[in-house]
Amino acid sequence: MTTASDVVLGYLRIQGDVIAGRADDVRVDAPDAVHRSRVATRRSRSALRTFAPLFRRAPVRALRDELAWHADHLGAPRDAEVLKERLLAALATLPADPAYGPIAERLAASLDETHARAHASLVESMATDRYTALREALAAFLSDPPVRKSSRENGADVLPDLLAGAVDRVGRLTERAAEIDEDAHRWHEVRKAAKAARYCSEALIPAFGDDARTLAEAWEQVTESFGEHQDTVVAETYLATEAVRASQADEPADGYLALIALELDLREEALHTGQRALHEALELPLP
Repeated sequence: MTTASDVVLGYLRIQGDVIAGRADDVRVDAPDAVHRSRVATRRSRSALRTFAPLFRRAPVRALRDELAWHADHLGAPRDAEVLKERLLAALATLPADPAYGPIAERLAASLDETHARAHASLVESMATDRYTALREALAAFLSDPPVRKSSRENGADVLPDLLAGAVDRVGRLTERAAEIDEDAHRWHEVRKAAKAARYCSEALIPAFGDDARTLAEAWEQVTESFGEHQDTVVAETYLATEAVRASQADEPADGYLALIALELDLREEALHTGQRALHEALELPLP
């Protein structure tokens, strides 16, 4: 019999292989390496949280904390990279205007510098004893899983009930966000909870097939839409800061303001798309 812990550990092993296998590529900033490692780290943390009742509490908590630390270091260079691509692509859609000044060069140089610093910090973190301990703890968790005695005989049929907890959390956060529709922070919390629902639906695919795959795809639509929404928030904050700096340097700020206007238009659209996808995902039955 395939147990619930077998299913979850199979998913965690796939993520662990990505984290270990991409480590050298992350250090040299090979294409897509940081992104894939970051996603694998997030997937691992989500699975450990949602399916925590299958395992002893202390090892799960310790491993999640260390994965969060590594995810933070992975996130910074990736975020700078994504923001640069986004803003330069948006700038290319604007009509040429001398009033915009050297905005493309300024944006590229600033975000390249941010990326370089963040990647250097990431590489430095991966040379520490803490990172080595994380890798060892993850390997030990997978080779000798701390499954609770009470869970060792649980079949895969208990997994949908555990997934339901993650889905219920999305529902609660959605109700809270809807109270103040323009509160971007609350919708960002919804997005993070939806990612957990998405990743943990993915984990159930080997056991539940198309039913779990349908769920995972629905939650992917939610996370992509709210990801776009959050990207507009990050972009607006960055552009507002750069506009102030441009003004202080007696450079034109018009281009930054034009880009902010674009981001605000995209935010409204992304919010409505995300809310529709969210409603559809919450209506789907669990496997």
